[in-house]
Amino acid sequence: MVLIIGATSFLGPPVISGLIRAGYRIRCMLRTGSNREKLVRSAGGSICDGAGGDISFCSGNLLSPDSMISLLRDASAVVYMVDMAKNGLLENFLRAVSRTDLKRVVFISSTTVLTPLKSTIKESKIKSEELVKKTDLDYTILRPSMIYGSGDDPNFSRMIQFIKKRGFFITFGNGKNLIQPVHIGDVAGAVTGVLENIKTFKKTYNLAGLEPITYNEMLDIMQKKTGINFRVIRIPAGPGRFLVSVYSRFTRHPSLTADQVDRMGIDKAYDWSKAKDDFGFSPVSFEEGLEKLIHMINANESPAGKQ
Repeated sequence: MVLIIGATSFLGPPVISGLIRAGYRIRCMLRTGSNREKLVRSAGGSICDGAGGDISFCSGNLLSPDSMISLLRDASAVVYMVDMAKNGLLENFLRAVSRTDLKRVVFISSTTVLTPLKSTIKESKIKSEELVKKTDLDYTILRPSMIYGSGDDPNFSRMIQFIKKRGFFITFGNGKNLIQPVHIGDVAGAVTGVLENIKTFKKTYNLAGLEPITYNEMLDIMQKKTGINFRVIRIPAGPGRFLVSVYSRFTRHPSLTADQVDRMGIDKAYDWSKAKDDFGFSPVSFEEGLEKLIHMINANESPAGKQ
């Protein structure tokens, strides 16, 4: 039985669906009061349709290591999808694991740890990876780049909805920086690919799209695939950072921060050849992945999809 921790994240449903299709029995650890219906619905019903006894739900809380002990003792492996920047929760998990015989854990980290800019999130994720590597677990750490491809991902799904509603998009800098977003289906496939693969034990892998593209190329592809001739408003990075910092100061929950503007200007391209060699990672191009996402969004917005 594979225990899923972080099942209600936007990455949870495709990971669970992929594992079930591969024949695994799944148990999802959820906090009391978590919306299980939302989890199943966000997976398009594929989690439970025909799954029979392949999936179950149980209560547990990362704030309480004791609440996890019996769940971990029953598991043959764990997929840990909680934000690795939350060091305290990871420490509680590792403390609970140390009281069991469990060895196999797949952790989802992020290529944020590879960016040249300093940030508290980056440092926290690095600390978490180091904590994992100091254990005697048969761990695998997967570092996806910017994930897209689900109806509620915080990246391109949100961007498409904004463009449809506003007819324009604001970008900062010259747009020549490289990005390499990875489709959510490829990340989910990687989890299944490494789970029982001994070659991946005690290793860390970058997961990214087929090839890097510039931010400007991404915008061109977005216009082509959406069919929306939206206006691109370009703001130089310096003034943009100032404007966003002012906006953040007077907004309780800002959707953009000055640090994010800084990150928009750096190259985010990653070598995933080690993942290809060890477990056959073969990601789709951004064009192909975006087509899948747009098809999903359009299907969900249709009268049939809303029912």
